[in-house]
Parts: sequence; structure tokens; C-alpha cells
Amino acid sequence: MGMAVAASSARLAEIKHNTGGSQSAFGAALMLGNIGGMFGNFIGGRLTHRLGTRTILRIAMFIFVCAQISYGFINQLWQVPLCAFAGGSSYALANIGANSQGSMIQQRAGKSLMPSFHGSWSIGALTASFAAGFAAKHLSTGTHILINSVIAFAGASLVYRYLLPTAVDTHDQNSNAGLPQNEPIPEPIKKFIFVLAIGSMMSVIAEASVGDWSTILLHEDFNVALGVNTYGYTSFILIQTIGRFTVGRLIDKYSIQTIMRLFAAIGGVGYFSGLVIANAIHTSSPHAALITMCIAYAILGLGLAPMAPSFASIAGAIPGIPTARAVARMQMISAFGFFFGRGLVSLLTKFIGLPLALLMPAIALIIAGQISFRLRPEKFAS
Repeated sequence: MGMAVAASSARLAEIKHNTGGSQSAFGAALMLGNIGGMFGNFIGGRLTHRLGTRTILRIAMFIFVCAQISYGFINQLWQVPLCAFAGGSSYALANIGANSQGSMIQQRAGKSLMPSFHGSWSIGALTASFAAGFAAKHLSTGTHILINSVIAFAGASLVYRYLLPTAVDTHDQNSNAGLPQNEPIPEPIKKFIFVLAIGSMMSVIAEASVGDWSTILLHEDFNVALGVNTYGYTSFILIQTIGRFTVGRLIDKYSIQTIMRLFAAIGGVGYFSGLVIANAIHTSSPHAALITMCIAYAILGLGLAPMAPSFASIAGAIPGIPTARAVARMQMISAFGFFFGRGLVSLLTKFIGLPLALLMPAIALIIAGQISFRLRPEKFAS
């Protein structure tokens, strides 16, 4: 999944150029991916209940890869929302399948494994990001994304057979049979998931801003050459990967809530500071601005390392509700709110410029950390 998504993110500056759209118009077109995400999460719980997490993941990945390939060949702005909707809805379904599988494995193992699972995502994204820096100089956008997507899907196809079978989904549903799929979620749990989703939304706004805008910011606002402008995204993914493979032990030692709040504060403040400095010096020294932004994105990557896997872990640990249903509901609310957050960034680019608009994700990450500290699913245990 990480490899499939990273190639198009790393070459968004060229995709935007091919459409001829402005920064605000292109950002608005990408927002349709969030509507797709809301749709995918809305139907994801029921589909997963019927088909199982492994099957839904396989179907969703195929659709997502097709959407990614389409990005490489679009040349009109109106085509972007179509690709974004297909990609957003299918990726949401894939996320439900993958996070539900990871949460069930983690519960059986009795220790924090979700950060490492998400770290594997980061390895795929990091590999694709490194390759994108080379490919930008030698391959067209369409050819590069096509090759990347085929490799990613072939790799995913090889490992599907090793995922947990449908019988495990059935066991998870039966162990939470007190809340059947067709019955409403109790109000206290519903409120808890809502707050959880707001925190998740804030962290996703911060993370998605890197994929959406890092290459565009460095190339169009800070005058960094194509190819080299992928270094910010690569720095982000590199440190995020390292963080995700090391943060599990810290979570087991200090609690998931403590680590989330601490890392969010470090990431938010560090990224905010780096962006302000880079914006101040880029006219006199684009190279210094590039180095500063690589450091800023690396700190942001560290801050975000525990966020997505931890929010999914908390959702999956809520007693009395099937894992896939809790994850799907959290992601649905998060995607709904993220639609407006992503739209706000796009709108702000029109009035205050992209560098200042991208200060908002830093604030969002800090807020996510503060929210996470109050999320304790064990209070619902009977």
C-alpha cells in the first residue's frame, strides 16, 4: 500500500502541471478523494462484515492501483476528481482491511505491533519515493507510475495468502456479538469514537499535507528543481519509517497516550519552525531552504510516526464492538472532517500563499496529540 501511493505523491507537481490548474484549483480537485474516502468508510463496515478483511483488502487494492495509474496520464483538471474519488474510496476500504487485520494480530500477541505494521507501509513509500527522484529525470510521469503500481500490486498479491483467514473475522465478530452489525452503537462508545476520529483527522491533515504539497511547495514556491524537490517527502518518510519501528517499545513502556502527545508536540513545533525559517530564506538561498525543509519534514515524520497506528489500535481495542466496525466508523468521521481541513488548506493558498497555509497542519498535529492523551478505551470494559 505504501509503495502504491507514494509514486503519485512524489510527482504531484508534474501531475498538477499537466492539468494546467492553479494551486487552489488543483487542491480543490484533490478534495474529491476525501468524499471517496467518506464513501469507502461508509460502506466499508458492512462490506467487511460480509466478505472478510482479507477479501476486501484484495479488491480495494486492485481498484486503488488502477486509480494511481490514471494519475500518470491525466491532462485535464476535471479528470483529477475522478481519480481522487476512485483512489480515496478504494484506499479507505483497504485501510479498513489492513488496520483490522493488524489490530486483531496485535490483540492476540499482547504487545504494540501496529506501529511496525505501519512502518512497513513507510518502507514501501520510502522505496517508491527514492525511486521517484531518479525516475523524474528519466521517465515520464505516466510510465513511472505505471511501473511502480504494477510492482506494488504484484507484491501485494503475493502476500494476500498469508493474511488472517475469514474465520478470524468471524471469531472477532462473535466475541463482540453484544453489538450486532444492524444495531446502533451505544451512545458512550459513539461519543468516544467521534473524539477519536477528530484526533485521527487532525493527524491525517498533517500527514496528507506532505504528500499533497511538499513537491509543489519546494518546486513552485522555493525554486527547487524537479527530482530534487522529492527530497522533502523522502526525508519525511525515512524518519517516519525509523520512528514506527522503534516507537512500539516506548508505547509498551510509557503508554500509547503519553507517546502520542509527546511525539505530536515535537513534530508540530519542529515542522512549524522549519517552515517559517525556510520561507524567510528561500529567496536568498534555495539550497538552504531545501535543507531546512528536509529537516522540518523529518521532524514532522517523527512526530507522526505513532499517530495513525495508535489511533487504529485504540479503535480496535474498544470492548464490545467488532474491530472492523470501530475502525470503519472512526475513518468515516475522520474522512468527513478531513475533507473540510484539506479544503481549508487549498483555500488558504489563494489568500495567504502555500508556505503560510502549510502552517495549519503543524497546528493540527499538536491538537491531535492533546486529544489522544484523553482517549482510554479500557473504561468501557465490563
